[in-house]
Amino acid sequence: MVASSSTQTVLVLGGGIGGVVTANRLRRRLDHRHRVVLVDREEDFTFAASYLWVMTGHRTPAQVTRPLRRLERRGIDVRIGTVEGVDPQAHSVVVDGQVLTGDHLVVSLGARQVPETIPGLADHGHTFATLRGAKQLGAELDRIESGRVLIATASPVYRCPAAPYEAAFLIDALLRQRGVRDRVEVVMHSAEPAPMGVAGPQVSGAVT
Repeated sequence: MVASSSTQTVLVLGGGIGGVVTANRLRRRLDHRHRVVLVDREEDFTFAASYLWVMTGHRTPAQVTRPLRRLERRGIDVRIGTVEGVDPQAHSVVVDGQVLTGDHLVVSLGARQVPETIPGLADHGHTFATLRGAKQLGAELDRIESGRVLIATASPVYRCPAAPYEAAFLIDALLRQRGVRDRVEVVMHSAEPAPMGVAGPQVSGAVT
């Protein structure tokens, strides 16, 4: 909690789950003379944990999307723009060419998808790690009648360790519901030495 009696400004960079939760908790804990400013390049917050449900059709994009500016009702200032530079020592950021300065800085910008680093992936692969990608993948799964679905991780380090395995189980269930599972092979390739290794050997063993 900010101890100073003067007005303080906290800049929260990133409008994903981490940034939104942080901004909300700070707003509840801090006196209202202090400012909480959230910065993100997107106008909408999307609940990434539900992307797989969008893939299977159990959720629509509208059901997992909310305008970030709704946070202004709670006293959080929302700035829509691209973060172009960060100066941790000065607690300042450059957003669309404009410098914003605060007294405290929280960086929660997340990870950016870079499928172009793997030849052919951007043109021929799918992802459930974005809302648009999950919707497109779901459409493909609704059309497939035979063949192979390959779920793969490109490196041992990636966000949400459970997601590829959850995706494999959900795709298996979806294909069974459609009555085509016997004609579609589902293959899981992991770059990890064991599935869900971050959760420990007991959980990892249960997955296999």
